[in-house]
Amino acid sequence: MSAIDEVRSRIDIVEVIGKYVKLTRSGRSYKGLSPFQNERSPSFFVFPETQTFKDFSSGEQGDVFSFIMKKEGLTFFEALRELAQRAGVELEQRTESQQRNEGHEERLRMATAQAVDYFHQLLLSAPQAANCRAYLKDKRRLTDETIHVWLMGYSLMDYHALSNYLSARGFTPQEIVDAGLAVENDEGHRYDRFRGRLIIPIKDEKGRAIGFGSRSLDGSEPKYMNSPQTPIFDKGRLLFGLDRARVSIRNQQEAVLVEGYMDVIGTHQAGFTNVVAGMGTSLTESQLKMLKRLSTRIVLALDPDAAGNRAVMRDVDVARETLERDDTPTFDARGVIRHESKLNADIRVAVMPEGLDPDEIVLQSPDRWREAIAQARPVAEHAIDSLLAGFDLNDPHGKSEAVKAVAPIVRDLSDPVKRDYYVQQLARKLHLSARAVAAAMATVPKTELRHTEPPKGDTSIRASGQRQPPMPDDPMSSELPGGDGQPAYSKPPVRTTQNRSDLETHMVAILARRPSALMDANVVLTRANLDMLSQDDFTNPALRAGFVQLNHAATGQVLPEADDDWLELIADVQLAEDASGNIDDETYLRETAVRTALRLREQNLLRDRSAIVMMTDEAQNNNDRQLASQYNLQLQGVNTRLLRTQKALRLRSMITIV
Repeated sequence: MSAIDEVRSRIDIVEVIGKYVKLTRSGRSYKGLSPFQNERSPSFFVFPETQTFKDFSSGEQGDVFSFIMKKEGLTFFEALRELAQRAGVELEQRTESQQRNEGHEERLRMATAQAVDYFHQLLLSAPQAANCRAYLKDKRRLTDETIHVWLMGYSLMDYHALSNYLSARGFTPQEIVDAGLAVENDEGHRYDRFRGRLIIPIKDEKGRAIGFGSRSLDGSEPKYMNSPQTPIFDKGRLLFGLDRARVSIRNQQEAVLVEGYMDVIGTHQAGFTNVVAGMGTSLTESQLKMLKRLSTRIVLALDPDAAGNRAVMRDVDVARETLERDDTPTFDARGVIRHESKLNADIRVAVMPEGLDPDEIVLQSPDRWREAIAQARPVAEHAIDSLLAGFDLNDPHGKSEAVKAVAPIVRDLSDPVKRDYYVQQLARKLHLSARAVAAAMATVPKTELRHTEPPKGDTSIRASGQRQPPMPDDPMSSELPGGDGQPAYSKPPVRTTQNRSDLETHMVAILARRPSALMDANVVLTRANLDMLSQDDFTNPALRAGFVQLNHAATGQVLPEADDDWLELIADVQLAEDASGNIDDETYLRETAVRTALRLREQNLLRDRSAIVMMTDEAQNNNDRQLASQYNLQLQGVNTRLLRTQKALRLRSMITIV
């Protein structure tokens, strides 16, 4: 049980709200005057069975977290901490060692933040930084505003300048070393890691400075040097610029991944703010997963060398380059394809014009950049064409070897439709029959197609054969009879118990995987003469915020930055599988979204009906005929919508996606 569920199970919403509102029992619910709006007759209801409330006068509704957030002006996790304290729930039990580690990590972030300011001020004013300022403005064509926004800096050609600066501000020599800002040699001597270099701060997804990238300015080696692995800096789980790009990625539903920090900064300056960069290693599943949370379409903007034949077949267990070396990230086509299948993402490759970096392209012609990204091809298609370029396709032996080379790429595709498509494409290019190509691929030894595990410590999605966390009660477990009495999908038996939290969490989890499924749900609701799904259908405030973000993503509207607390609530949700064991089948996901939306709407209408019946009885007991008449009209509307919802749930033809 998660901490949130434990708090919810221990807290009684009637008791919590009763401290703010005088509640009286009314049937199986409680009623009182609205705490959010002045009124004479009580229209504020609390439902113990569902642990929710609804205020018919102001329109406010939700669970106990929503009420505390609204009443006290708290964020979701502030409300969680407040209620956890009342319930006696330890949100995070930390040992003394863990507490020391957390305190130490916070000290390292503080030291790094101080170093950011120090380096930035040196760049702006130090005479020694004149060459660095000229490099940024003359060669890189960066504006003063860009330099300020990215807090770019300069490190003095001094072995102790930064260490002395941080020591004077209370940081110990060991903290400076642990933050990756200084180096300790075998003799125990310490000296600054970055000396005489352009400095680029690296921030995590939350915008906290955790490390640095750097570039030499005098031709000395290494040309590029980054912070080492530290307790706060993990290169395999970082994307440079994501803290500044996430809103654009979500709004545009497209993330562009480039190779270098200056590529990110230059493209952002040109107005292309959905661009991020890796950290000098092979692309990891953790990095792709971070982008997948924001958009299903990811474009890899590669230079011709990285995208070429020699790199295209490097395996995922290739040794990671250290950040001390002047190496470009390896393009591992097979690894990317596997990640694409696991994450249900659309990953494409855009090859840059020969000899030009992304920041140079946008300086020369923004339209050229737009065109290159728009023409990005599926990663499998790009990899296959790159491999074929290395064979003589007019020679029978060359054709045979080409098929063997391409076989691992095709076999790594989890979607059978895609596999068949590329087999046919390859057959046309080689002037062979699809049957002959498929037969040749089948002869390739499987040892050549091995799948390696993600790097140790990677807690992102694992290979399909591994055990996944248990899924919550499946709100879609009951079979919906169609005209022939058969369910649309024959699924394995699952528990049929359900509650509002399950439905809301399940709905957001589905939309997080496929935001466009909301359109299918809304089409069915509209066909049933019902309102489209909205944030008012959600009582959990974090899930409501998640729905709003995903709704904007599905409709392509511009969305301001918002909290992503809801991501934690759906992190362990695993959607039910269809009969073939596939959770990524598009039709299945869309139909599951429709059913979940209808059941969520049904629960909301049942709740509203119960409350209005009680309000009507109260008005009649008080001989307030006018108010009772108003409530009766509301009740008729709710009953009509409830019947429409239940009818739609019974009809397979309403739910089946065509």
